[in-house]
Amino acid sequence: MEERVLHFKRRVLANLTGYGLEGESRLAKHIEKLQAGSYPVQGGKKLYTADDSRQIRAVDAPWPLPRFDRPEVLAFFYSKGGVGKTTICANIGVTLAAAGNRVLLIDTDPQASLSLLFDVDVDQEIYTLGDAVEAVIHDKPADFRKGLIRPIKDLQLDLLPADNRLVWTDMLMVQAQYREKLVEQVFICNQALLEEYDFVLIDTPPSVNSLSFSAVAASNRIISVVQLSKMAIKASGNLFKLARELKKGTGRVVPITFIPNMLHGGKPHTRSTLDIIRASIDSESSSKVGITATVIPEYVGLARPKGHEDGQKTLLEAEPLSLTTQKFIELSREIETLAMLDRGDENHG
Repeated sequence: MEERVLHFKRRVLANLTGYGLEGESRLAKHIEKLQAGSYPVQGGKKLYTADDSRQIRAVDAPWPLPRFDRPEVLAFFYSKGGVGKTTICANIGVTLAAAGNRVLLIDTDPQASLSLLFDVDVDQEIYTLGDAVEAVIHDKPADFRKGLIRPIKDLQLDLLPADNRLVWTDMLMVQAQYREKLVEQVFICNQALLEEYDFVLIDTPPSVNSLSFSAVAASNRIISVVQLSKMAIKASGNLFKLARELKKGTGRVVPITFIPNMLHGGKPHTRSTLDIIRASIDSESSSKVGITATVIPEYVGLARPKGHEDGQKTLLEAEPLSLTTQKFIELSREIETLAMLDRGDENHG
């Protein structure tokens, strides 16, 4: 398996730090001052890494680096499969990390789609969230460090993978007391480790079970990827039902943010579905429900099948200057803003 590395050109660095095309000359001055970047090949062009993004954003950039004393935990959840949830979770994770954040991805789906996207051999013996949950149930140490994988070199992005044993984990949780609190207890056991991250992104299976419910209950916010089709209306209603169950079971109102996916200018129903979803969100009495301004377009690059010549790479790896990659950069800015809003709600709650 070829090692995955994420190095990028100055124009990508400009997008990630907020300078954009019009601000490249200003960025060049900061690069020179900070001595950012390196020449991987003699005589070649200078390339940059996530460390350069972090350094520039921490000093002076149009898009400053937020500072968190603990991670923002986001549960990517939707009650229908095939909407692009896992793909978007992976792309947001890589983009946040490339922009200088420290990111942990947690795969909680027995199908292990997120793990496979990052080339994890799930047939080998691995440590998963399920192992940690089982340890907590039996009053044993639950240590994420046993299972962490860093799938892309020079990127502060770690992955806690999944495998099909998570089916057993869910069956075990059904019989456990306070099962909705188990993932939270696992996080408490790993508090020192989690404080090393800015974001924790949890990819859940496309159904409500004990493990996904507990993962959502342990999160600061639900991120719901909604495909712009007629079925999206019904599935969104199921999500509101889950939120009510969470409030009833835990006493918490977990904010929900929808990310619209697969907008297509040649398919009018995608635009009308987007308008209906926005209207239904506006009609919700809770201020905890919202939708991102960024809409992900329908794009073949997001749906490369396994075995494609470019593999299952994220867009920032495969097509760093594409318009859809820029959408993910804009989406990452929104995610950072939401995280800061969540901190404000906690401080005033």
